[in-house]
Amino acid sequence: MTRRVLIFGTFDGYDAGHQFVVSEASKKGTELIVAVARDAHVQHLKQKDPKWNEIERMNRVKQDPLVTSVVLSDQNLGSYQILDEQKPDVIVLGFDQSALKSDLVRWMHEQNRNIPIEILDYLPE
Repeated sequence: MTRRVLIFGTFDGYDAGHQFVVSEASKKGTELIVAVARDAHVQHLKQKDPKWNEIERMNRVKQDPLVTSVVLSDQNLGSYQILDEQKPDVIVLGFDQSALKSDLVRWMHEQNRNIPIEILDYLPE
């Protein structure tokens, strides 16, 4: 039985923290879908340009053998069309993605949807 896991992130630099999140999220299902933040979203949310553009970041994530597919996040921040397109069974978030979790919970409440969210609360040193 297929269990689709969706994670979100900027993935700028693809460091040990990114690898940890991908590794842990991949253990929670049979398919791992990675949504890479758009450049405009990074600029808006982090108040800086990403080091690598969205296509370069996508291509780096695609190299990870644990990743099933890589997509760009929604064009409009907070619209969560990606959830209808990718149909995840679970969303896995990093310990530092509490604002995203709150927004997802808000959206699911408004849409009368319920996709389980799991938080990874540990990041190796």
